[in-house]
Amino acid sequence: MYYLSLYYVCRKDVMATIYDLAKALGVSQTTVANALKGKSNVSVETRRRVLEYAQKVGYRPNVLARALTQRRTLTLAFMLPTIANPFYPEIAEEIECIARKHNYQVVFCNTHNDGELGRQYLDRLVSRWVDGVIVMGLSMNLADLEAQFQQSLPIVLCDWQENEQSAIIPQVSVDFKLAGQLAARHLLTLGHRRMAIIVDLPLQTLRFEGFRLTLEEAGLQLAPEMIQQGNSELASGYSAAQRLFALEHPPTAIFAANDWMAIGAMEAAYDMGLQVPRDVSIIGLDDIVVSAHMRPPLTTIAISKQQLAKAATELLLKQLNKIEDIASSVLVPPTLLPRPSTTVPPVDGEKQNA
Repeated sequence: MYYLSLYYVCRKDVMATIYDLAKALGVSQTTVANALKGKSNVSVETRRRVLEYAQKVGYRPNVLARALTQRRTLTLAFMLPTIANPFYPEIAEEIECIARKHNYQVVFCNTHNDGELGRQYLDRLVSRWVDGVIVMGLSMNLADLEAQFQQSLPIVLCDWQENEQSAIIPQVSVDFKLAGQLAARHLLTLGHRRMAIIVDLPLQTLRFEGFRLTLEEAGLQLAPEMIQQGNSELASGYSAAQRLFALEHPPTAIFAANDWMAIGAMEAAYDMGLQVPRDVSIIGLDDIVVSAHMRPPLTTIAISKQQLAKAATELLLKQLNKIEDIASSVLVPPTLLPRPSTTVPPVDGEKQNA
């Protein structure tokens, strides 16, 4: 009888269940379940028999059944716009570490900045019973997210678009207007008067406004040719910087609205025979890991990935735990991180205008 039962639960086309274990061992399903959970109302000998047999037949808990019973899968989803920009994988790693401490696993969805792909991912995540979703910096329809949120899917917006806010979904944002102000103040303090910005508008509106308004307060105007459109990617920073360096009077300093575009601008300077910072100062925003290892290291407006990830994950966990006192918005302050890529402006007539 024992061998017949062992055969039954070991068949490759049948997944062993608590019922199978109970039948083979001649005990109740409740006894098996309690033994697997380590409850004290099961004798040491019975628990030993159950655990040994479960291991022998390769028993694994039925995750779907457990989810149906507990109404939780202990799975979170993190939707990010791209893994090409190191900023987002760095955030993903922080979120995974925090979630793991709370016994959650994380599923990652790379939308490639495609709103329709983001919508498809969201539909699949809902159908696969994820407990909650953190959505970061996507160019997808906010209405789709709000519709799912109103149908009781816990959602947190993290580092969401600066030109669009949700009235109902909790979100964690960076004070990007302050970030633009910090960049402008740093360059002004160094003595720069002819400055440019590479920015992804309208998504990066707040950092642009912070930069522009701070220059205006100092009596400076951003000329149209000093505002170059990027798309947050390295190549766009490179081409935008090329256009700036080709001007009759190129800027002495460039604020790229993220580090990835700033690194592209540094490469363009090098390829055009300019030295950073002797000929042009360059400052970025994000403080991705690679920025500290550039030659020269990149001055940046640093965003704390730890604070962003912690705030976003905690907001999601509070929703999952039905905590009513949840902040609708958390604002993470940026900080200036000076490095050797910025210095005083070159004297007119030196390398830039040679």
